[in-house]
Amino acid sequence: MNHITMHGGLTVNGRTVIVHVGDGEACATVDGMHFNVCSLWQLYQLLRLLV
Repeated sequence: MNHITMHGGLTVNGRTVIVHVGDGEACATVDGMHFNVCSLWQLYQLLRLLV
């Protein structure tokens, strides 16, 4: 069984966002604050709050 993970970072309005997807979880960290995201829709909504 293959295990695929994605890890990336971006800056939105001066705030650092780090996204990790894989190992049965998905999370985003915004300036050190951890958020669990269960879908791409939730990640999208989180990013919209920062704009």
